[in-house]
Amino acid sequence: MKFSDLREANITRQKEWPGNDQADIAFRGLEVAGEFGEVAEALKKYLRGTRGIKGSTADLQDVADEMADAIIALDLLADQMGIDLGAAVAQKFNRTSKKYGLVTRLPASD
Repeated sequence: MKFSDLREANITRQKEWPGNDQADIAFRGLEVAGEFGEVAEALKKYLRGTRGIKGSTADLQDVADEMADAIIALDLLADQMGIDLGAAVAQKFNRTSKKYGLVTRLPASD
């Protein structure tokens, strides 16, 4: 999957989503924060299970699902702000590689 595929699907699905007209940048930012918090919670529960700590647990699929939700929410925010997330990720990855003298780069577009 490419970031552009996600963006296209997100735009299409949001046209179907009841109340989407009320989702402004502030709402999207809070949505992103909440979803990444859910990643942390799922990871904590996953570690609980792998370390034998008493309490509710999560499996790897639960963590993956929360990560996916977080990326979807981040793309919705990026879209609302006019940011090409794929291009932004490639640019930042490449700047970091250059900064640290590493050769690995991402292509400029997805």
